[in-house]
Amino acid sequence: MIHSGQCHCGKLTASFETQKTPAALGVRTCQCAFCRAHGAVNISDPQGVTTIDCAPADVERYTFALRTADFLICKSCGVYVAAVMGEGEKIVSTLNVVGLQMKEFFDIDEAPMDYGAETTDQRIARRYTKWTPTHFTNPDLAAANFGPH
Repeated sequence: MIHSGQCHCGKLTASFETQKTPAALGVRTCQCAFCRAHGAVNISDPQGVTTIDCAPADVERYTFALRTADFLICKSCGVYVAAVMGEGEKIVSTLNVVGLQMKEFFDIDEAPMDYGAETTDQRIARRYTKWTPTHFTNPDLAAANFGPH
């Protein structure tokens, strides 16, 4: 199954390929202040593939707290679409289905997640284990380093 979405203005798009149904994947709501402020509801599948398409000039890469990932925000409409970590062939992400308007995930019960007690190393290890392998269509972004900073 391929699920696609875009930010409000359409400058940042993502496709998410998985063998699991939306209900089987489930959705998560991180309880950090950033995710709560953006109403983020996230998905990932370590056996899936995410492709993000945007121009570097259209995306703001925001980092905070432990600086272990970049949060991709559209410079035009301000929508948070994904958190990304890694570099080269080892980039992983989690997608915000609300920001990407992926309606097939909207009616799934949300699982609140609190990662506040994790050490930096634990957080990085969890993300590499649980997040989705990710590719960028833009070569400049594909070659970028996305945290830890």
